[in-house]
Amino acid sequence: MADVYNKGALTRDWWAGAGADVDIHIEAYEGDIEGSFEVTSLFRSTGLTNYKNVQNQSNTWRGDRIGAATVKSRRSGETLDAARIANDKLVVTVDAVSYIRTPIDFQDDWTAPDFRAEHSREHGTAHAKAFDEAHIIQLIKCQDFTPPAHLAGAFHPGIGIEATGYSAATDKKVQAELLVQAHLDGLTQLIERDLGDEELVTLIRPAEFSVLLNHDKLMNVEFQGGQGENSFSRRRIAVLNGVRVIETPRFPKGVNSSHILGPSFNVDADEARACMVTFVPSKALVTVEAHPMTFKRWTDDENFQTVLDSFCMYTVGQYRPDAVFVVSIDAEEP
Repeated sequence: MADVYNKGALTRDWWAGAGADVDIHIEAYEGDIEGSFEVTSLFRSTGLTNYKNVQNQSNTWRGDRIGAATVKSRRSGETLDAARIANDKLVVTVDAVSYIRTPIDFQDDWTAPDFRAEHSREHGTAHAKAFDEAHIIQLIKCQDFTPPAHLAGAFHPGIGIEATGYSAATDKKVQAELLVQAHLDGLTQLIERDLGDEELVTLIRPAEFSVLLNHDKLMNVEFQGGQGENSFSRRRIAVLNGVRVIETPRFPKGVNSSHILGPSFNVDADEARACMVTFVPSKALVTVEAHPMTFKRWTDDENFQTVLDSFCMYTVGQYRPDAVFVVSIDAEEP
């Protein structure tokens, strides 16, 4: 399109330079701030772990494990045999502080709006994600548990279930059935250990949760006893094989060889394939806390900075690893 005859003589407010073609508009700022989506810790808010506080006492918490009592019988005139009840201990040591430090230069603080509330929320969200991931990692590692021989019968090996053929299946209905059957296999083993489904909780990754929506019986109201707990249109699965289901994106994403809480939280390739964990919240994990979540804002006068610190000191131990089963697909999530 042709230019007007006097284009070179136009006075253009907030356009600078000899040719009036350098944009110097002032941004219309209305205080809109966008950060990470705010997250509340699942394990802190819903009681999915056992809390133990060692603050001002020790860096180590101890629990005891007993079992292997044996029932015997006698007939008239026979002697009674004594049998020892075996015991052992569980020791969980807290040795790392989880923290975030955010320094802000005085001059930047003096010449910008106050983002303090937003910075604090950003810290809280990051800590909540890390806290939940650490707990799920320990649940996944429960499948490798081997009980001491002297507690055999009272404590059982960890349970890992493979949904074999999952990655090769091209039909999501087939994948859904593989997940449901793997979950049922693990549940059967827990019930055989006298762990009923009324206490159990299943955590599942979003990708596999979406696949379950394709399961005919799971989503069909005729198979829900009129309860309507699962709904395809609402993208809702509340119950799977009689167990409460919670979708969460806090599963570890790939291999991690340097976790912030130490080597016992590192994730290998096999563990990264876990997509579901089912456990008894009152038995499976113990969270040992040496210092609660704390936010502290302080002034670093020497460096002309204001500093926001947030920190806590905790770790996660496997209280009863045999009260957990893990379902893995046969390929790591991309």
